[in-house]
Amino acid sequence: MEAEVANLVREALGDDVASSASFVIESDLAPSGEYGRAALVATSTALYRLALEGGKVRVIQEVPLHDLDEVRYEELVDAASIVGVRDGTTFELIRATAVHGTMLVHAAKTLNRLREGLAVQAEAIEPRRCPKCRRPLPPDSDVCEFCTSHGKTLIRLMRFLKPYKWRVAFSAALLFAITALDLLPGYLIRVLVDSVLEPKDPSLFVLLIVAFAGARVVSTGLQMVRFWTNAWLGKQVTMDIRNRLFEHFQALSLSFYDRRTVGSVMSRMTNDTGALYEVLVDGIPMVLRNGLLLIGIPVALLWMNWQVAIWTLLPIPFILILVRYFRHRIVRVWRRYWHTWSRLSGALNGILSGMRIVKAFRGEQHEVRRFGRRIQDLADTGYTAETVWATFYPVIMLLVGLGSLLVWFVGGSAILYGEAGAETMTVGELFAFTFWLSMMTGPLEIMSRLIDWMSRALTASERVFEVLDTIPDIRQPADPKRLGDYAQVIRFENVRFGYEKAHEVLHDINLEVRPGEMIGIVGPSGSGKTTLMNLLLRFYDPTEGRITIGGVDIRELDLDEYRRFVSIVPQESFLFPGSVRHNVAYGRPDAEPEEVMQAAASANAHDFVIKFPDGYDSYVGERGQRLSGGERQRIAIARAILHDPKVLVLDEATSSVDTETERRIQEALQNLIEGRTVFAVAHRLSTLRNADRIIVMDEGRIVEVGTHEDLMEMDGLYRKLVNMQLDLARVRAEFVGIEEEEAEAGAP
Repeated sequence: MEAEVANLVREALGDDVASSASFVIESDLAPSGEYGRAALVATSTALYRLALEGGKVRVIQEVPLHDLDEVRYEELVDAASIVGVRDGTTFELIRATAVHGTMLVHAAKTLNRLREGLAVQAEAIEPRRCPKCRRPLPPDSDVCEFCTSHGKTLIRLMRFLKPYKWRVAFSAALLFAITALDLLPGYLIRVLVDSVLEPKDPSLFVLLIVAFAGARVVSTGLQMVRFWTNAWLGKQVTMDIRNRLFEHFQALSLSFYDRRTVGSVMSRMTNDTGALYEVLVDGIPMVLRNGLLLIGIPVALLWMNWQVAIWTLLPIPFILILVRYFRHRIVRVWRRYWHTWSRLSGALNGILSGMRIVKAFRGEQHEVRRFGRRIQDLADTGYTAETVWATFYPVIMLLVGLGSLLVWFVGGSAILYGEAGAETMTVGELFAFTFWLSMMTGPLEIMSRLIDWMSRALTASERVFEVLDTIPDIRQPADPKRLGDYAQVIRFENVRFGYEKAHEVLHDINLEVRPGEMIGIVGPSGSGKTTLMNLLLRFYDPTEGRITIGGVDIRELDLDEYRRFVSIVPQESFLFPGSVRHNVAYGRPDAEPEEVMQAAASANAHDFVIKFPDGYDSYVGERGQRLSGGERQRIAIARAILHDPKVLVLDEATSSVDTETERRIQEALQNLIEGRTVFAVAHRLSTLRNADRIIVMDEGRIVEVGTHEDLMEMDGLYRKLVNMQLDLARVRAEFVGIEEEEAEAGAP
């Protein structure tokens, strides 16, 4: 809760009520529905509706919690609200614009928990905020644009150069040598004018020309070597970062990917790491070189004639102030640019992945318009950055030009009048000053542009480091325990879980499964069947409670060993681009060909595989698109069989096969369940006829447990589901019968 809102709540309700508040949510709509401010304060006994107007607060309504029968979230036109139900009457508690809809969903869930006397987590209903400045975070990132230090990011990026420190030192030595050679002509110009042209010394003239040419040739050669060295360093470090980033992607938990689109994740690996290469190969070397020139030139000017140099360098403090102001503005703009680019990548990935649906439902024009808006957002953000740059750069060049005018005025006056607030200046020194000042124009121009360019690149670096800093939710325990005897009882003990903190999906799950049992899991869509299996597979950890094997919490077990202990055939069979053999042996790449074929035969896949022209070496295509749905499913089953798990999870494993194939898979499963514990999630209840027990779930709870016969006698949800499927089967049978009669009669 923000300090201002906290003070207003305290003013309206008093210290006692304010200090006992379980949570407070603030809205951007007034109780009248117009733009304004309102708040809802919840304590363990009551809700308080507040209106915040002009820095003042007033209590609109007090609602005792025990009077409420229900609290629910409702969507409105461009808005959303939380409503309470009391004695069958619905009334509004708080309303907000649609952008705060997620917050209101969480708040409604939390209010119901509070109404039921359960503990609440106030942070669950707050928007994601920076822990330092409390500003809202971007939707696809945990990087706060206001608190991130570019300097720290650059230092951290430089740490990747540590394995190549000798090449870095060699490149730095080349840089100092090149800078010295570039500054040398200024001194030679002074000698040329004062000691050669005025006394007319031909021999020294030729020597100086040779020195000019030699400095330029040597500098060019060293530049080439430095470019080659930096290109190699950039290539190696970028490769290291990409490998480390991909390795970290593999270690991250599924919850990380739940919050991000595929396009956003791919953007980190492609665009953001590409920006890192530009920083390492072009950005950092260019900053160092031009930085050395911007330091070396003033030092040379002060060394040659400090009185005139002081006048010449007067515009520099103003330039530094402008650079600092510009940097803060451009950093925010480029952060928005990268987030916009990430959303564009996500939209493009979604459109391309769903192109069949787009074509089938004639959504081409809709997607063109939607994608056009994304492109417009990206173009607008880029245009904003360019306009900021276009305003900043001419001002910088004006100040640099004023420095040159001061040189001519102060230096020329010193030559003409002998003194003008400075000691006499020679013509050679004046030419040297103008030469060195002309050299400053280029670095200042480049450095001012580099602020813009490096801001882009360093913002991308921060997004890469954000991923590398993300700690996986599912981690190897510090002192992992071994599974030991596989024949252990699996228990779910008071398990609760929600993908989001305030939205609980599973409620108080208690279940004991004996070794070798086949457990069927049924229930309506959204009842929590797959989520329960996700916890068993340890894709997620329970919010409360625990899952044990032989009395040991699975969070204490060695993660690699546990991954070998369980296997899954998912509802959507995913195949990697590659051969049939590659996909079957994915969990055991070292498996012998005979083992692969045996697993395929057990899944009733061998017969159709050997009919392919290349057999087990046949290419399955992207996501297995060259195979039918049933063929993909059987390959996925063969993959699980070869993995040889002790616990097998079948998540709608026969949902994509026809009746005959389903029968053959059921026959294969009879061999599989020998010595294994099997969890079979199914909508088609006929696939569970061999289950030892059936678990019936509804709204995240286990509501019935028993055999098929026991559950049919209960006359509960299971029997209702069975009757619905029997009715559907009769309709299909009647439809097929009508089609057959029409075919016999010659109907079209």
